Amino acid sequence: MKKAVGFDQKIQLHQLDFIANEIHRISSRDALYQLVDERLMADIGGAKSRVNARTILFKIWFLVSDEHIELRDRALDMFQRATTEEKLVFHWGMSLLAYPFFKDTAEQLGYLFHLQDEVTSEQIGRKMKGLYGERRRVEVSVNAVLSSLRSWGVLEMGKRNTHTIAAKIDILSAEIKKWLVQVLLIVTDKAVIELNHIAGEPCVFPFKLSVLESELLGNELEITRQGVGRLMVGLK
Repeated sequence: MKKAVGFDQKIQLHQLDFIANEIHRISSRDALYQLVDERLMADIGGAKSRVNARTILFKIWFLVSDEHIELRDRALDMFQRATTEEKLVFHWGMSLLAYPFFKDTAEQLGYLFHLQDEVTSEQIGRKMKGLYGERRRVEVSVNAVLSSLRSWGVLEMGKRNTHTIAAKIDILSAEIKKWLVQVLLIVTDKAVIELNHIAGEPCVFPFKLSVLESELLGNELEITRQGVGRLMVGLK
């Protein structure tokens, strides 16, 4: 069975900001559909491309899986007082949860950037086709994710289709760190992650995620000790 792709349209940050801001105000799905579609007309001329973009936006922020609703609601509560950089963290985390293809692309980028300073579109395309098959849809979606990440300021494009990481975003809020670590545990399907290894998880490569044990205390995460000095973080 072929793995689903789905993320097939460039998404801009102001589009994500718009739907995240409007969810609290408009509870009707149809009304929100109409409002988002009207907003997208300023960015996207073709009707089919607008539908694709709207589908992605709704899957990221509105039509979330039941098991992710609590995380989404916490993100929306923090979103209202978040900085521009912090809002990107929430968009990133919700995209990881909504689209395995987005998560896998981010992860492969993270792996490659760990080894080299520049990554070409062809390199990431080959990696993703290895995971999802030699399909035109995969190529389209890789380009959609890469163009989205460039527009978000995560990647910078150089010569010959090369990409470099823009300045990493330092996450300072303990609550946002805790939220993103929860997302990380879910999307990587890991029972535990060593505390000292969280910052190096490839799918969060755009962020500086330096985490202290004290910042993860609460009802959501559990910290255990393994051996000498190894702190492991898992979901409760």
